[in-house]
This record gives sequence, structure tokens and C-alpha cells, in this order.
Amino acid sequence: MKNDDILQFKFNDIYYYLNEQISILWIFEEIHMAKVQFVDSRKERIVDISGITKALVSDVLIPINLLGGEKR
Repeated sequence: MKNDDILQFKFNDIYYYLNEQISILWIFEEIHMAKVQFVDSRKERIVDISGITKALVSDVLIPINLLGGEKR
């Protein structure tokens, strides 16, 4: 997600981190990270916001722009 999209996140809505369903608990804008809870396991982790999407990513390969890189 782009920096502008960070403010679009809603707490406790369901999002995806790669292929896992998550809910966002807290956003650390200054370091571009979020504290999330994985829906299936109920585990909490700190993840990079760039990996969070609104739809499931089912690709075998992860595009570099999803991880925050730029397309050329």
C-alpha cells in the first residue's frame, strides 16, 4: 500500500498479509509498520504495511512493488 493508503486502514477490518487474513490493531506510521492479529491463529505480530492488501495475494511470486519497491 502507498503512504497515502495508510490512513485508509480501518482497525479490526479484515485485510490480508500475503495469504493470511489479519486485522489491524495499531499503526506505526513513522516506521511504516503495523501491529496485526492473524485471524486463524490469533497471534499478534508487527509487519511491514507494504505487505498488507485488501484482497488475497495468491501469486507464487511477490511483486517487488508490493514490498515497497518501484517498478521500472
